[in-house]
Amino acid sequence: MGLAQADLACTGDLPAALELLDRARGAARLLDGLERRRIEAVTDGQQGLFLLRVAGKPAEAVRLFDRVLAVSDSGAPRDLAMAYLNRAIALSDLGDVEGALADNFEAVRHAEAAGSPMLVAFARHNSGYYLSMLGHAPAALAEMAAARELAPDQDDGIPMLGRAEVLYGVGLLEEAEALLGEAIPQLHAAGRRTDHAIAEYVRARCLLALLRFEEASTFAARARAHFTAAGYEQWAVLSRVLEFEAALAPLRRGVRTPTGGEVRRRARQALTAAQDGDAAGPVLGQHPGHAARLVAAQWFLLANDLDTARVTLEGLPRGLTSAPLTTRIQHYTVQAELAFAADDRTKGLRAVRAGLRLLADHRSRLGSVESVTAAAAHGVELTRIDVEAAARTGRPAALFDAAERGRSTFAGTGRVTPPDDPKAAALLSEARGLLARAREMPADQAKERERLTRRAHRAQSEVRERSWRHAGNAGGVQRSVTARELRQVLVERGDDTAVVANFVVLDGMLRCVRVDAKGVTAIEFGPAQDVIERVRRLGADFAMAANDLIPAPLRAAARSSLDRNLKALDSMVLAPLHARGDLYVVGREPLLSVPWTALPSRSGLRTAVNSYVARGRTHARPSGKRRLLAAAGPGVQHGTEEVHAVGRQWAGATVLTGDDAVTEHVRTALATHDVVHLATHGQHDADNPLFASIDLADGPLFAHELDGTPLPGSVVILSSCEVGGSTQVLGGEVLGLTSVLLRLGARAVIASVAKLSDELAARVMPRLHAHLRESDDPEAALAAALKDVAEPVPLVCFSSVEGLASA
Repeated sequence: MGLAQADLACTGDLPAALELLDRARGAARLLDGLERRRIEAVTDGQQGLFLLRVAGKPAEAVRLFDRVLAVSDSGAPRDLAMAYLNRAIALSDLGDVEGALADNFEAVRHAEAAGSPMLVAFARHNSGYYLSMLGHAPAALAEMAAARELAPDQDDGIPMLGRAEVLYGVGLLEEAEALLGEAIPQLHAAGRRTDHAIAEYVRARCLLALLRFEEASTFAARARAHFTAAGYEQWAVLSRVLEFEAALAPLRRGVRTPTGGEVRRRARQALTAAQDGDAAGPVLGQHPGHAARLVAAQWFLLANDLDTARVTLEGLPRGLTSAPLTTRIQHYTVQAELAFAADDRTKGLRAVRAGLRLLADHRSRLGSVESVTAAAAHGVELTRIDVEAAARTGRPAALFDAAERGRSTFAGTGRVTPPDDPKAAALLSEARGLLARAREMPADQAKERERLTRRAHRAQSEVRERSWRHAGNAGGVQRSVTARELRQVLVERGDDTAVVANFVVLDGMLRCVRVDAKGVTAIEFGPAQDVIERVRRLGADFAMAANDLIPAPLRAAARSSLDRNLKALDSMVLAPLHARGDLYVVGREPLLSVPWTALPSRSGLRTAVNSYVARGRTHARPSGKRRLLAAAGPGVQHGTEEVHAVGRQWAGATVLTGDDAVTEHVRTALATHDVVHLATHGQHDADNPLFASIDLADGPLFAHELDGTPLPGSVVILSSCEVGGSTQVLGGEVLGLTSVLLRLGARAVIASVAKLSDELAARVMPRLHAHLRESDDPEAALAAALKDVAEPVPLVCFSSVEGLASA
């Protein structure tokens, strides 16, 4: 038996290894009774392992593992643990994931009885993998984290590969791809040939979703070569199918134009791969033949051969219910694309809605705001097909509805109650303390400041990872708002001047669906890049104009440039809207970074901005006492003066300055007060948006530590900082302090999308609160406060359309 293992490892000659095992069985026959049965069982187990890992024959392996367990019930715990572990792997390959999980739990029990931490770690890691296959990603990551704690020194790449596969399923693609970049060299060094190839396959999947098409094709080809060499036919076909997908994606997105007969040739090749996949059979819940037919249908659609695409899809089982989430979403996407291409809009919308329901169910299992937004990555193609089909109808309302259908699936809160995670709280406190110390470092200690900052970032990364392990409890996804419903709300309000402008970017062009009480119209604005460039210039102008250290002549030049760019942007995006009254802007970047209230034509007018059309806000005259907290952070030149002036506008206000303005007090206030005013510096972290922060006496308060804290429909005002910024992640979702506050229940957040000087904020904010106290209308209060201010102010009110009932 030992010779069989060594010979197979050195030569890869499976028949020779199996012959040696037969000789071992022959030798075992010289023994008697229980000893003979146990030796034969171990030999069966070894043969099952060879068939599973080398030949890719899980059904034959399961039969052998059954024989092992049939005679091993009274065996050593370690042997039982290994038998259950191996049968679990084979069952999962056959698609019986629940059976695999049950076997793996038995393996954990026996491994613990054997007193083997390494074996327990291996079993718990595999349990995590099976939990992820069943759609329980947070529990999967928790199991894998527990496995790492038991075996922290494992360096064969397996733990990282498993975590990367789960993160890919969640939609955290960049994190998964980075992990695989570390895992692949370790797997290669450890001689884990099959796992090495799987890692290359999963990395190719991540790269494809990240739109890095050439790299995806390279890694898919590498994986196919390795699987083919190992004789693992199922995975070899799946890798070949992935190569077809990587070639298809840039053509579907218009990045590249197909050459000659490329499209039909690829379609035929995919059909041939489907036949090979049928012969090879399924693996880990994936059926290579089904995957190939989905991609073949997409190639035929690209060739405008609808009949062959339809016939190809008809060869697939209904719903592909046993397939992975991404395959099922792809199935609905292809069905929708085919129906829309055949002018069967009803059938196309049915497929889109079914796919979005599946994604909504996936989202509901995720706890953190970051996980919920990341899950949108799996809906990119489905929503793109929906929006593009709606645009082709020429009906503005259809385009509006399609945009909101996709956005609402991932909008709203993640978890609605915070998890009890003392370790995460301790890590955040550590990061806060380190950054506070770094902030106080003199200029000549730059290296020490950098060292402290790196340590803080490591703690932040661990907090992020811990947050992914928390399951969701946010309930169902809200029903998306339709153009018809929105128009009815505007009619009932009796306001024929209010405008809702829903912006979308299609093929690099900025479009808008304009809704008012009179109707729905579409507007084309031209290249989105023009707006992006103008917003970039505005950011530079605001930064220079707000910097008192810059000489006055240069600031005056920046102010002139600022005025010119504001007028140009006003003409570019506002003039075509003909908005004479209230304006509600809905969209993603670059629209969320536009300083809407600073545009000349919006002076004195109510303006609200959001990333989707949210429900649940009605406007009513306030009654009774409202609770206000105002806090000043360190380094804000007029901060103390500002918060005291704000506090004087509200009876019974709580004002925190100096050492009293600490993160714990502000975090509590956000969950308990009706109005929260924070005169603090802060920053938006574009690379890690949930660590956007505001500076307080004991260090930064991170957006991440608010995740899960329900806010009481409050108005939050972020003064003297530019944390109104946001980062758009794959799938179009936006992350940042403002978006987190809105997701957690704030009805409005007033924040700056560019640099705002402390002196200007101190002048504007007391006026803002005086109007807010009287009206309880954040948009109107901001408009009134800024109306007579001579210089542009980049404050924006992020909120929603009034009067939309929750659903």
